[in-house]
Amino acid sequence: MSPKLRVLLIVLASCILLVGGCTITYHIKNSNIVKKATPIGVEYFKRVYDVSVEFTDSQVMAEYVRPDVVLYGYVNNDVNERISIAINYNTYEVQYVGGPEWLIKSE
Repeated sequence: MSPKLRVLLIVLASCILLVGGCTITYHIKNSNIVKKATPIGVEYFKRVYDVSVEFTDSQVMAEYVRPDVVLYGYVNNDVNERISIAINYNTYEVQYVGGPEWLIKSE
């Protein structure tokens, strides 16, 4: 194998490992944000609306857009009663809540 080809393969392998490592770090960070925000969301719905919720999905926004994690789920084991809550992942304060009109209007 020529020295130029060997250097090219080393550079290519390094780039692949760097991108892969950054991707793993990004997913771990987002997973930790969701794990910390989930009990806050559950407790908020219980305290403010007196309902039990289960979160089934999440979306972590990029910090330059808005430092929020949005949790999606449903109320009281009824998958038709969809809810969502946005929590700032820098302060872990609730930013906004979405859900069925009967629930949100009761606040």
